[in-house]
Amino acid sequence: MLDSSLNRTLSGVKIVDMETLKQAITTLHETYRIPHIMITSIALPSPGAEPSLSVVGSTFTSTATPRIFGVKIPAIDCFFSGTGDMFAALMLVRLREAVCAIDGLINKAAWVSEDDVKATELPLARATEKVLASMHDVLTKTKEKRDEEVAKFNARIEGREKEQDKKRLHLVKSKAAEIRLVRNSESLKNPEVKFRAENV
Repeated sequence: MLDSSLNRTLSGVKIVDMETLKQAITTLHETYRIPHIMITSIALPSPGAEPSLSVVGSTFTSTATPRIFGVKIPAIDCFFSGTGDMFAALMLVRLREAVCAIDGLINKAAWVSEDDVKATELPLARATEKVLASMHDVLTKTKEKRDEEVAKFNARIEGREKEQDKKRLHLVKSKAAEIRLVRNSESLKNPEVKFRAENV
């Protein structure tokens, strides 16, 4: 898994649009022979559209040709710490699950699907859909609780302009935005898939 800045370092391609993103993925497949690539936190400009983030992935063919798909999700207006770790941990489990659902794939080198499997049907695409379903649900619920905590704190200090209250508000926001995994374990176990992989 790569974020866009690390991807640029490895591929030498500056990602500014979908074409340069495809070029970067192709370079990584061909140069480093990486079978599966995930690029996270892609926010390409799209005038007039609702704020969103995309995850773009690819599993190469036997000739290192990319099979690129993308999953777009609505952006959540909140800073969360640890989302990269959460994505990686969930992806590990869900990719293995998706691979095991295909007869014999678990025994193939690097779990690379046959060349005739379409990008949106790849185990990597199926895993990404489930991972993002879990994450979006958990993060949405986390933000709802965060907003409640911040509102309660603001109500307590209403009318005061103390410097220490500003510092405490920052701490309240940070603590309240900690990802609520345990309380939302059902979203991890049985996510409702709402965002589907599409060809890129």
